[in-house]
Amino acid sequence: MARTRSSSKRQRLASAAESALANIDIVSQLAEFLDADDLCQVKATCKSLGSTNDGAAVNGLSMADEAARRIFDRATEEERAMLPRYMGESWIELYHHLLMLRSRLTFDQLVGRYVEYKGGDKTVVQGKNINRLCNHSQAICGNHIMRAGKHWATFTRSSIGPLIPFIVCGVVRPLPGWEKKRLDWFSPSDDDSTSQKLKRERTNRWEGDVHYCRFIMETGQCYWTDWQEDVQDTNWGGRNNHNGDCTTLGMLLDLGNGTLSVYQYGQRLGTLKDGLAGEYCWIAGCWAGGDVSIQRGYSVNIVI
Repeated sequence: MARTRSSSKRQRLASAAESALANIDIVSQLAEFLDADDLCQVKATCKSLGSTNDGAAVNGLSMADEAARRIFDRATEEERAMLPRYMGESWIELYHHLLMLRSRLTFDQLVGRYVEYKGGDKTVVQGKNINRLCNHSQAICGNHIMRAGKHWATFTRSSIGPLIPFIVCGVVRPLPGWEKKRLDWFSPSDDDSTSQKLKRERTNRWEGDVHYCRFIMETGQCYWTDWQEDVQDTNWGGRNNHNGDCTTLGMLLDLGNGTLSVYQYGQRLGTLKDGLAGEYCWIAGCWAGGDVSIQRGYSVNIVI
């Protein structure tokens, strides 16, 4: 008799759960506790949430996609301006980018052997000497892709390496998987063979010809490249007002105007480069043991 009651209870619970999952309002509330990867997993493994059949679909979308769409619809006007939806892009993918936009910036990709996290913190990287040698390597905010609107970042260096420090920061096209290439060294602008490989990463989400733009914190020099011709100096106005001893630097990527600007001591120094369009990620590089951190927004005074 006990087994019969237990079995009946499980059936009632299963029926109640199935009924709840048929309610898009409940599914949408549950989806807010999941990241995009989890929501994709649910869509793939749960037939009632992943199907687009007439009986399970909502507005022509699976329950999981409709839940993601509803969450995105509640985003702020500023967030939606930063994340216009691409044709054919799923709502779950867009939901992922919304979550990244709301999270702290992190260096998700370390490309080259001569860069590492400082103290295990993914917001801070430092140059790494190997057998008393140093070389170029880069850290990329690969999970934080910028596609539209205005994006602020603060770069802060807190120490100087044993040799002449060389800290660069700026923007680069998304380069998925490059952290897995096990490169000895990496600079997106200093090697012709590397430039050829980088050009092959092009997608229809790249626009224009500014694929990498870097600023040297110590000297105020700024260079850009289209990965076809030699790196070009931007000769930006305001360089004479740059103070190489300042440890905190603000950058504004304005994809509405297509400009990358630099700020120091809370003041705008000038436009580093115009003509930027399409997708970018923040990037930073350390040479000779220096270190640099990144933070979303512009904070004049940061202490690491």
